[in-house]
Amino acid sequence: MSFLSGLASFGKAAFGVVTDDGFLGSAIRTVGLGLILSKLSSNAIKSNRSGTRNIDQGVRLQIRPDSQAKIPVLYGQAYFGGNIFDARMSDDNKTMWYALALSEKSGGSLSASAGGYVFNDVYRNNQRIVFQSDGITSAYSVDTNGTIDNSIAGLFQIYLYAGDSTAGQTPQGYSSVVPDAYSLFPEWTQETHPATDLIFAIIRVRYSRDKNVTELGDILFQVTNKMHTPGDVVYDYLSNNRYGLGIDDSSIDTASLLALNTYSNSDVAYNDEGTGAQTLPSRYQINGLVDTDENSLSNVENICSAAASWLSYDTQAGVWSVIINKDGFSRASFNDTNVLGNVSVGSTGLTDLYNSVKVEFPHRELRDSGDFIKIEIPEDQRNPNEPDNTLVITYDIINEPVQAELLGFIELKQSRVDLVVEFQVDYSYLGLKAGDIVTLTNARLAFSFKKFRIISVSESQSDDGISLSINALEYDADVYSVQDITRFTRSNADGIITIGQIGTPSQPQITKFESNSRPRVQLESISPIGVVEALEFWISNDVNTNELHVVTPC
Repeated sequence: MSFLSGLASFGKAAFGVVTDDGFLGSAIRTVGLGLILSKLSSNAIKSNRSGTRNIDQGVRLQIRPDSQAKIPVLYGQAYFGGNIFDARMSDDNKTMWYALALSEKSGGSLSASAGGYVFNDVYRNNQRIVFQSDGITSAYSVDTNGTIDNSIAGLFQIYLYAGDSTAGQTPQGYSSVVPDAYSLFPEWTQETHPATDLIFAIIRVRYSRDKNVTELGDILFQVTNKMHTPGDVVYDYLSNNRYGLGIDDSSIDTASLLALNTYSNSDVAYNDEGTGAQTLPSRYQINGLVDTDENSLSNVENICSAAASWLSYDTQAGVWSVIINKDGFSRASFNDTNVLGNVSVGSTGLTDLYNSVKVEFPHRELRDSGDFIKIEIPEDQRNPNEPDNTLVITYDIINEPVQAELLGFIELKQSRVDLVVEFQVDYSYLGLKAGDIVTLTNARLAFSFKKFRIISVSESQSDDGISLSINALEYDADVYSVQDITRFTRSNADGIITIGQIGTPSQPQITKFESNSRPRVQLESISPIGVVEALEFWISNDVNTNELHVVTPC
C-alpha cells in the first residue's frame, strides 16, 4: 500500500466533502469522488495486501516436480531455489540427475548495458558449496559460521545454464567449458530439450550413505540478472510476449521510463551502523523474482510501487507511462477565473491517519530471508488524540534496507498529506496528465497558490461543451526530503555447531605395560577441535582396516 490507498476510503471519511459555497450536494460528491479515488488507488491497495502474506509466495523456494508450477522471472540479484522439472536415476541406483528451472530469461531493455546473467553462489542445506577448479564438481561446503565440511567432496556436479541448453556457465570466479545440457542429462536430445529462454541448472548427485549424502537436499542459488533499473524492468514486463503484457513499443512512453532510470540511478546518503556516513549509489533497484502466476498488470504495478512510482495510461495518446512520486514544479495555476463551478475538498478522518509504517522485505545480507523496518511519527508531531495506526507494506522485489527505509519514509509522510480536491476546467488544459503538479487559489478555502499533484484527468461533455475534471492530492515537498536513514548490520550466523566443526584427532600413541601387576595397553590421542564427548578406538588384526571413531554429543 502507498499513500494513494488511504484515499480509497475517502468516500467513507468522517470529514465528508466541502465545496467552496457550502455543503450543498456533499453526499453525492463524497460517494462519487471516493469511488473514483478507490479505483485509481487499486495499485497501492494490492501492494499493501501483500503485507498479510509471506514474502516468498513459493517463487524463492525449491519446488518438487509440479507440472502446474509457473517459472518466475528474475530481475537484479536474489537467492532462490528452483522447480524440479525432470529427474533420472542411473542403472546402478547410485547416481541421480535433477533438472531445476530457475527463471525465465528476461527480454529487451532500454539501457544498452542492461542484461546478462551471473551465477554467484550455490548452497545446499544452508551451506555454501565451494567447487573444485572446474567450477562444476563440489570440493567442500562452508556453513554460516565459516566451518568447512568435506563430506560432499566429489559427490555433486552442478551445471548452470543462462538461456538454453547450450549456454553453460560456471559460477563467478571459475572458468571452464560447460558441456551442452542435452549431452549430459539422460534421455535428453537437442531437439526435445532445447530449454529456450530458460535459466536452469542440472545437478548430478552420487549417493554415499557413509557421508550422509542420500538426497538432493535444499538447494539455493544466488543469481544476478544485470537488468535491475526500474525503467528497464517496467519496459521488459510491459513488452515481453512470454510472461508480460506484450505491448508494442509504439504504445509505451519510453521517455518516462528513461526518466525513471535516471532518477533511480541517483544516490542516497545514509548512516551505516558500523562505518558511519555512506552513500547508496542507486536510489531504486529491482532485486527479486516476479511471480508470473500473478496478474501481469498487477506485477507491473508492483514493480512501479517498488520505485515510488505508479503506472499510468493516457487515453488520448494511447500510451502507457510511469509517474515518479518525486519533487517537482507547477505546470498550471488555477483560480476563480479558470475553474468551472465549485471546488470539492475532502480529507482523511483522524482515525484513518497512519502514524507508523512497517516495511517488510527480503534482506540481501540474510540470503533474502524476511526482515522489516519500522518508522514512527514522534508523539509531538501527531494530532491531539490521534490513535496508533500502522501502515504495513511488503516489497517482494527489493532487498536493500536503505531502499526499503526510503520508501517507508515517503509513504508514511505522504499518507499524512491527505487533502484531496476535485474541480473542473475547460478543454484548453488537455495537456495536463496524472502526476503533474498544479497550484490552486481559492479565497473561501484559504488556498493561495497551494500545490496539488494530479491523480486523474477525465473528460466530460455537456451542452456547454467539453470540460475536464481534475482530481488532485495535496503536494508537500517535505515528503521527499528524507533524512536520518540508518542501515543496521544483519547476520545469518546461527552459532550452531555442525559436524564440520570437529577436527581430526592426533595419531594414537600406544603404550604396552607387559611387566606389570595389571598388564594393559594404553592408547592416547589429543582431542580434536570441536565438542567431542569421547574417542572410541577399533582394533583389528588387519592393519589396513584400523579405524578411529569419534563420538560427538547429540
